[in-house]
Amino acid sequence: MYCNRTIDNAKAIRNVYAMHVLNHVAKTRDRVMKNNSKIAKAQKEDADIGEVRDQGFTRPRVLIILPFRNAAVDVVNALIELSGTEQQNNKKKFYDQFNLREEESVDESKPADHLETFKGNIDDHFRLGLKFTKKTLNIYSDFYSADIIIASPLGLRTVIGTDGDKKRDFDFLSSIELVVFDQANHFLMQNWEHIEHICDHLNLIPKDAHGCDISRIKSWYLDGKAKYLRQTLVFSEFLTPELNAMFNKYMKNVSGKLKIKQTYEGSIVNVIPQVQQTFTRIDSTSLATSDDTRFKYFIEKTLPSLRRSAITQSHTLIFIPSYFDFVRVRNYLKDNLFSHEACSEYASGPAITRARSNFFHGHTSFMLYTERLHFFRRYNIRGTFHVVFYGLPDNPVFYTEIVNFLGLKFDEASASEEATLSCTAVFSKYDFMKLERIVGTDRAKKMCTAQKNVFMFS
Repeated sequence: MYCNRTIDNAKAIRNVYAMHVLNHVAKTRDRVMKNNSKIAKAQKEDADIGEVRDQGFTRPRVLIILPFRNAAVDVVNALIELSGTEQQNNKKKFYDQFNLREEESVDESKPADHLETFKGNIDDHFRLGLKFTKKTLNIYSDFYSADIIIASPLGLRTVIGTDGDKKRDFDFLSSIELVVFDQANHFLMQNWEHIEHICDHLNLIPKDAHGCDISRIKSWYLDGKAKYLRQTLVFSEFLTPELNAMFNKYMKNVSGKLKIKQTYEGSIVNVIPQVQQTFTRIDSTSLATSDDTRFKYFIEKTLPSLRRSAITQSHTLIFIPSYFDFVRVRNYLKDNLFSHEACSEYASGPAITRARSNFFHGHTSFMLYTERLHFFRRYNIRGTFHVVFYGLPDNPVFYTEIVNFLGLKFDEASASEEATLSCTAVFSKYDFMKLERIVGTDRAKKMCTAQKNVFMFS
């Protein structure tokens, strides 16, 4: 698990694992071909060569999980370039389906990481089988005759299905020896449950034989021990509790495992407006009760303090990382007749435009804004005078960008009003990973263990 992926090293990482995948596929194929020859020769001579165990239940050996079609294009291009194949079947069909037919106009004002992530085709429902022969790559190969499967979490989940579905299939995952999860932090912005579902269905005993020669199946597949010999590679921009859980639950290779993460100076140093940022620690008895504790603190402490002042009662943006928390807060504001706009990833374009306009002109006091919406759209919310972080974002860059909304005020107002700006954030000890990326590793340790629970930065 490598948690230091960036847009600068992304191509190098992709090339390294593409080479590793090709090496694995080629060596496996060579071993099977040599053994085929040995067996054929032995049968001719009526000789006994003993046990030959060089296969799994099914052919696919490698699974590569990617968030968007544009990433699949990059990986297939790397595999073509590094494999040295002379012919690629269905190449045109692949590019027609995985590239955009007409290049959309690109908003160059968006941050570099956003432009890199969302260039080209960002459809998140796809799956693809690749089969290698000596000089040819067959794209769109049937899963059971493919060497490599490239898919998105959603694309694979729809094939695997769930208990009770009439048509479902996951036998092709039974003999996977190498899994690659690239851009893993983006799966959090899609549906993490799909990742867990895929991991749960790796290396299971298949329901059908699929024409396998049982005498050549490696013993650890027959013993149900394949998951202990599977290699799992995860590449992410940062570490999250979900990735940690994946590391602990699904990465069980007998050779051991390695997690690489860095210490942080903190993204807070990139905040531009001279505004005091207040971090308040809320203490909950357990992780299970932390959501309720946060909500209780918000309605009993945060909202009353905002309403106490005529200044902070308007132009306040409330950033909410989780959609479930967003629904809870939105319903509370609605039931108690607060003047607010609710902007989430499920809102339509016109609805978001209308909400931003009402908020900018002061027609509504509060705007609820989710992390997932910011991930996909990267809006600049003008008219923000006060920022409240209901919870901290996973991506530390988002914290900086959202606090920098306060600086956009000065396009229309004088810098003398800077004193009216405010920024408050709530965190708990369970948010340590998020906190360390924002304020720095050393500060985060102190903030989670200190006697006091309010901390100021400016």
